[in-house]
Amino acid sequence: MNNRRSIKIHIMITAAVMVFIFIQSALPDYMSGAESNVIVRLITGLTGLEAEPVSFAVRKCAHFTEYLVLGLCLMQNAIDLNFRIPWPGLVIACLIGAAYAVSDELHQSLVAGRSCEIRDMIIDAAGVAMGAEIRFWIYSARRRKT
Repeated sequence: MNNRRSIKIHIMITAAVMVFIFIQSALPDYMSGAESNVIVRLITGLTGLEAEPVSFAVRKCAHFTEYLVLGLCLMQNAIDLNFRIPWPGLVIACLIGAAYAVSDELHQSLVAGRSCEIRDMIIDAAGVAMGAEIRFWIYSARRRKT
């Protein structure tokens, strides 16, 4: 696959992840809760744990995971820009992801039954940072091998 084509594909994947996050944030509380409850019921059925703390953990893990994937994608886009030193790309990926997390939480405040939570912004930004770091270290390790 040529380089320009792969860059376009990476950008489209990143946009798709952002659209997915936007759509999830647009779901009213009862629909979002129904999605989470499938996993909550499975976990509580297997472990006997109480539903409320499991539900909280599942929802926060979902936030973190969505944004971890976004961080991976944003860092790949930064790598595609061919930074000579990859650190600026890492910083830019994290800043873009954190800004998207803030805008996503503000978006949620406009959705029925949803709210804007600073805690979720922090969890989202941590997910972005983790995803970007993972992709950064993979890239750095590959560069050292060549």
